Amino acid sequence: MLKLNDKHKSVLECYSRPIVHMRKQVSMNRFGLIFGAGLSKSFGIPNWDELVEKLANDPQVDGKAILDMVPPRAGLPYRTEMLFEHFKQSIYKSSLPEEHHTRELDYRIGADWREIVRKHLYNGVTEDIGQLLDNHPYLKNYLPLIHKSHMTVTYNFDDYIEQSLLYSRQGPDKDTRGFESVTNTWTQFRRTTAVIYHPNGVVPKNPLETPSDRFVFSEASYAEQLMGIFAGDQAGLLNHLSKHTCLLIGLSLEDETLRNVLMQSARSCPGNFHYYVHYLKHGEILEEEKKIAITLANFKVYNLVTLFLNDEGIRLLGEMINVDNCPSNRFCDFADVHSIPVKFRYYVTGPLGVGKSTAINQFRNLVVLDEWLEQRPAVLAKNWELLTGKEKQEADEWIAGQFRLKNDKLRDNREGIFLLDRGPIDPLSFTPDDELSQKAEFLLSALCPGNAKWEVEDGRVILLQGDGYELALRMIVSLRKDYTAEKLEKMEVRLGKVYGCEGVITFDTRGLSPSDVTRRIAETIHLEKYIPTCALHKRLQEIKKEGINAI
Repeated sequence: MLKLNDKHKSVLECYSRPIVHMRKQVSMNRFGLIFGAGLSKSFGIPNWDELVEKLANDPQVDGKAILDMVPPRAGLPYRTEMLFEHFKQSIYKSSLPEEHHTRELDYRIGADWREIVRKHLYNGVTEDIGQLLDNHPYLKNYLPLIHKSHMTVTYNFDDYIEQSLLYSRQGPDKDTRGFESVTNTWTQFRRTTAVIYHPNGVVPKNPLETPSDRFVFSEASYAEQLMGIFAGDQAGLLNHLSKHTCLLIGLSLEDETLRNVLMQSARSCPGNFHYYVHYLKHGEILEEEKKIAITLANFKVYNLVTLFLNDEGIRLLGEMINVDNCPSNRFCDFADVHSIPVKFRYYVTGPLGVGKSTAINQFRNLVVLDEWLEQRPAVLAKNWELLTGKEKQEADEWIAGQFRLKNDKLRDNREGIFLLDRGPIDPLSFTPDDELSQKAEFLLSALCPGNAKWEVEDGRVILLQGDGYELALRMIVSLRKDYTAEKLEKMEVRLGKVYGCEGVITFDTRGLSPSDVTRRIAETIHLEKYIPTCALHKRLQEIKKEGINAI
């Protein structure tokens, strides 16, 4: 069981919301990891430019002179392509002309090329995987998450993740490999967890292991992969990103294929955000203004929340999001002792038809409490002003019961990011002035009955505003034509008054698409400082006491 300390505290203070969110997704089996070259670098694996240099200097390739003539701005895939073609032509020169371009010779050239890559990929790295794991700054702490997750993505050619899983297998997997390695997400997987996906292919350390049929290591293969993104070849990865919250470690956003996948994912799922570790070297300190610029760019272009961490920070993060080794009661107690918030509540409200439910539906990666948790009674489909006294009582009791259910769910959970469709003060916007005090008392007694020691949960309130005419048109579509533009505009003003808190965030949706609205809400949830400025219990007490004078 993890023993939390001051080092964990420092990371938690900076990134409590991301940690809480990832913990929730881990517990729901909706979490995934995506690794890049930074992971393998700590094993002693050369990065791409180092590997290219080693290949050029290999006696079988003898391509140093070739690299010297490559334009300085040429990318690494182009350099690799040059080396491969040079190697291929050297084999042709030593072969009979009739063998040229035959499948047999071309297959042998491809196999020989991979063996050269394998040699330089693993050259100088110890055979002792246990020692490698002990010396790696953080992978050991992520193995339980990799084992539990549906799929882990690695852009590396090496198979050290697989070797690590094989070395550390236990429980039901002790008699199996404990993982499945794939280069194609179109086929069904044999396993439901610990699937390791190599988009660029994999070159196993053991030469007896079957090499993958995919090997994206040249300009031609890189271009083919990039074009394949637009043809739907990465649909499996895009689907994974849409259904999971992922943590990206050791990756560079200079990779064009990765950028395109992330941008497509952001466009398809504007409310689904992932986490990206911007790596800091030991002792490196980044100025705050640079952090802000990087954070906003990654957030708005790729739907990434950026975490600035060094090796130790990455390790501490992995320990805290492992809910099996760091259970909720231990985690929340630690946060309480150090006054670090780990429960974040956002109430989204607005007049009918403003699009709050549409926007909230984009945030299913959070803990979403819908407007109604149970099937609505028929009375709610009628115009409130036309209801009889008995119908109003029926509607009031049912609505209050729904808010009680939502408030109880908030009380019962100590950690998480909660997004609620409407807040408990909303019913007052439908209430005549002379009945405000009575309605506030009714809501208080429904949510906190008798001598209950709990209160209405506070939080941040996001009030969406819209054009009355546009909202009225939407009401016609939903068969509620009695709500005119004038009534809806009055409702919007009334909502602002009944909440009456300085901390209410107002957001005008006029002229914006649903995706634009979603992204603006996302900024509040993921980037803006969390201060639960709306004390809803206190506000209901004020209206109960002062009635119309409170608004």
